[in-house]
Amino acid sequence: MRLISWNVQWGRSAHGDVNLSRTIDEARRLADFDVLCMQEVTRGFSVLAGHPGDDQFAELADLLPGYTVLGAIGADLAPLKLDAPAAPRRQFGNALATRLPVERVIRHSLPWPADPDSPSMQRVALEAVLRAPGGPVRVIVTHLEFYSLKQRLGAGRPAEGHAAGSGCARRAPRARRECDRAFHRYRAARQRDRLRRFQQRI
Repeated sequence: MRLISWNVQWGRSAHGDVNLSRTIDEARRLADFDVLCMQEVTRGFSVLAGHPGDDQFAELADLLPGYTVLGAIGADLAPLKLDAPAAPRRQFGNALATRLPVERVIRHSLPWPADPDSPSMQRVALEAVLRAPGGPVRVIVTHLEFYSLKQRLGAGRPAEGHAAGSGCARRAPRARRECDRAFHRYRAARQRDRLRRFQQRI
């Protein structure tokens, strides 16, 4: 299975112009991919540099015939006042394109701890279970916060815990709830400890 993960920055080049078709052509030159994970895909965000199209998720579906294109929105904002009255909402998130059969899709809103010293936005993880030749494969695409270490650490823990598994799922419902609560307390304590040790190093 060939997988590419790429922060496409809404198809923007080093020169600042936006051309999502060019980005997909470059991905195809890299590999004959079965799965293409993309970060920074937009809808209704033409005010961004280079002025991306109205719906890049729809653009991707047109550019990738034979692929299923999945999307997950992190930031979902009202139109700007300067936009037309019927303008779409401004949405920013991740996409996953695959030519493998898709069994299940889950969209996870990641924790967004307060950090007033850093600009930030809501982040999301897009999870898909794909039917690969060797059996089911879980693929998760996300884009963690760049400016804030606190938010990067906070957002990354749930995906890590979900992938690793807490061992609670095999228990009876009441015991599973108690196990889940204990696991989340343990994971939060580990996160605080890692943040403390990192701050000591810097």
